Amino acid sequence: MGHDQRHVEELTDHGQGTTRLLLSLLFTDIVGSTRLAAQLGDREWLRLVEMHHAKVRELLVRFDGREIDCAGDGFFATFDTATSAIRCGDAIRASVGTLGLEIRAGLHTAECELAEGRVRGIAVHTAARLMGFARAGEILVTATVRDVVAGSGIHFEDRGSRSLRDVPGVWRLYAVTDGEQTALHPVVIATRRRGSGSEDIRWRGGLRVAANARART
Repeated sequence: MGHDQRHVEELTDHGQGTTRLLLSLLFTDIVGSTRLAAQLGDREWLRLVEMHHAKVRELLVRFDGREIDCAGDGFFATFDTATSAIRCGDAIRASVGTLGLEIRAGLHTAECELAEGRVRGIAVHTAARLMGFARAGEILVTATVRDVVAGSGIHFEDRGSRSLRDVPGVWRLYAVTDGEQTALHPVVIATRRRGSGSEDIRWRGGLRVAANARART
């Protein structure tokens, strides 16, 4: 995981002269990064991570996101609207899918403290913890996010209630699913090597819609 708890605490350290803003907080992480790094070797893995970072940063600009931190293979970014954050996360998982990578993401919307480029508050911990429950290729959001984007055409599946470690309360979680926000995206096919063969991974708007294995010739 790209962001450990100590690193999140550094980003959320309290101080004076802060401003409170309503922000949508997006955490992303490459799934299976340690395994991939071991398989590819340091040089190839670093090259792949650089390509991943370039794609993510390009999409953050496109969707008016602000990169707050990049640690290892994960990103922490903020957005003025939850809709922009969801669409950016959806575009990221589609884009990095062409590299044969899968991400997971956590997204929460709440008031935060902002000072000297740092985003502070329990909301940051909430979004980071949320990402830990996401499956490969999944964007998990809180009920707050689902409620504020009502009417946007974005669809969700209920993932039940969870306790997030060190975060007060019980949280209802939802996964972003295929809907209007992905309907205009074409299917993108990426090939990823797996053992003695390879796998075709099909993505539409970031959603993994089909896969088939084939033997190498």
